[in-house]
Amino acid sequence: MRPTRARLLIAATLLVTACGPGAADQPPTRAPSLPSPAPASPVTSVLPALTSNTDPQASVDAALSAAAEHLGMSPADLHVDQVDARQWGDSSLGCPKPGIMYSQIVTPGFLIVISGPGKQLEYHTDARGQVVLCQER
Repeated sequence: MRPTRARLLIAATLLVTACGPGAADQPPTRAPSLPSPAPASPVTSVLPALTSNTDPQASVDAALSAAAEHLGMSPADLHVDQVDARQWGDSSLGCPKPGIMYSQIVTPGFLIVISGPGKQLEYHTDARGQVVLCQER
């Protein structure tokens, strides 16, 4: 079977695009590191269910620890103002960073607002305790 002109044109376009000038000069885009999955049990769910009885304590503890480190103070000097269950639209947890690709999967987690002397920090988490500082006011 002989390749058609259209197939040859598509193949040439893909080759030039992938290997064209500047391709080697661009830094690779890195995906965010994700926590290792828990060992599988006989019946597992691909996504953790986020229901009203999901305990946010691990996420609150992780956000308090991150806020204390960020502000250079003890977690005891901070106050948790708000904890709301959320369904983030992707793995960026509602705080995408430019140039990073995220898994397009609904990610259950929490919005946690923590305040300290003169600062208010908004953290977004997943249900497993990964935290992202999204806003500082």
